[in-house]
Amino acid sequence: MRTYWKLFAIPGVKRLVISAIPGRIAYAMINLTTFFYVQHATGSITLAGLATGAETVTSSLTAGIRGQAIDKFGQTKPLLIYVPAWVSIVLLLSFQTEKASLLLVSALVGLCSPPINLSTRPLWRDAVGADNLRTAYAIDTTLMNATTVIGPVIATTVSLRFGGDVALRLTALLMLTGGLSLLTMPLSRNWKPEPTNGTSFALLKDLRFQLLALEGMIFGLGWGLLEIAIPSSATLAGVPAKSAPLLAALAGASIVGGLIIGGRKSAVTPLRGFKIASLCVAFTTIPLSFTTPGWSMGISLMFLGLAIGFAQVYHWEVLEAVRPVGSATSAQAWLWTVEGSMLAIGAALGGFLVEHVSPRAAFGGVTIGLICSTAFVWLVAAKHLSQADQPLSDIQKIEALADLETPHE
Repeated sequence: MRTYWKLFAIPGVKRLVISAIPGRIAYAMINLTTFFYVQHATGSITLAGLATGAETVTSSLTAGIRGQAIDKFGQTKPLLIYVPAWVSIVLLLSFQTEKASLLLVSALVGLCSPPINLSTRPLWRDAVGADNLRTAYAIDTTLMNATTVIGPVIATTVSLRFGGDVALRLTALLMLTGGLSLLTMPLSRNWKPEPTNGTSFALLKDLRFQLLALEGMIFGLGWGLLEIAIPSSATLAGVPAKSAPLLAALAGASIVGGLIIGGRKSAVTPLRGFKIASLCVAFTTIPLSFTTPGWSMGISLMFLGLAIGFAQVYHWEVLEAVRPVGSATSAQAWLWTVEGSMLAIGAALGGFLVEHVSPRAAFGGVTIGLICSTAFVWLVAAKHLSQADQPLSDIQKIEALADLETPHE
C-alpha cells in the first residue's frame, strides 16, 4: 500500500485518475442506456439489440482512425472534435422515437466515440516515469474495471426509475465532464506523439496477429450474444432491474480474476495460460442455458467472469509476446476493431434470438461461439504462437498490463 500512496503523491497523478473516471463510466453506460431507451420507445428487443450493435460496430470500425489521429495531432485536437460531437449525438438520440432514426443516430454515437482511454494510457509514462509504470497501470486497470461494474448499475437504475432518455442525458453529461477534464489537463495538452514507423502495416501482414484477430472475431461474436442476452432475458422475464446486478457480477468477477492472475508470480507461459483459461471460459458458459435471471444466473456469471479475467491477462501477454516491435498501441486498436465489429453482430443476433426463439437459444449461442474460439486457439493458432510459449520480460509484462485497461476507447 505504501507504494500506491507514494504514487498518488506525484504531481498530476490524482488529477489523471479522477479525470478519466467520468468518461469511462459513460462508456460503461452507453450500450445499456441505449438498449433500455430503444426497447421502451419501440417495444422491440430485436431493435434494441440492433441499436446497441450499430453503436459498437461503428465505434470499433473507426477505432484505428481515432488512434492514428492522436498519433498524428496529439490529444487536444481529436478530443476537441470527438467529445462535443459524441455528447451532442447522445443528446439527440434521447429525443428520437422513430425506428429508422433510432438506428441511424445510434450508429453515429459509435462513429464519434471519444478516445478517452487511448488518450489516458500514454500519459502515465510522462506522469510517473518508467520505474513506477507497473504500479500505475495496476491502479488504472483496477479503476477502469470498476467503472464497468458501476456503469451498468447506474444505467439500469436511472433508465427504469426516470426513463431511458434521462439515462442517455446523464451519460452525455458524464462524457462531457470527463472530456473537459482531460482537455484542461496540462499533462494531456503538452503530450507529444512518438514518431511513426509504419508498424501498423507490418502488423496487419503478420500471420500471428492475423490468427489472434480471427480468434477475436469468433470470441467477439459469442460475447456480443452474451452482452445482449443478459438484459434481454431479464426484460422478458419481467425483471429488467436484475440486468444491472447480473452484469455487475460478471464484471466484478472479471476484476478479481484479472487481479489474481495479474499479480501472480508463476512459471506458466502466456500461451499455455491462455489455452487453459480459454477452456475455462468456454465451459463456464454451459450452465447459462439452464439458468433464469436471478441467483442461478448470477452465480454462473461470476464463474464466467473469473475465467474471463484469467483469459484477458494471458491474451494480452500473448499479444505482447508476438506483436511486431513498436506496435503496442496499434495492435490493441486493430484487435478492438475486428473483435468489436463481431461483438456488434452478436448483440444484434442476441436480441433476435431472445425475442423470436428463447433466451436459452441466445445463451446456447454464447457457448457455441466461445467453444469455437477455444478450439481455434488449441487446434490452429497455438502452433504459430511459439514466441508466447516462454516467460515474458518485466517490460513486456508492464506493456501487457497496460493493454488490459482499454477494452473501449
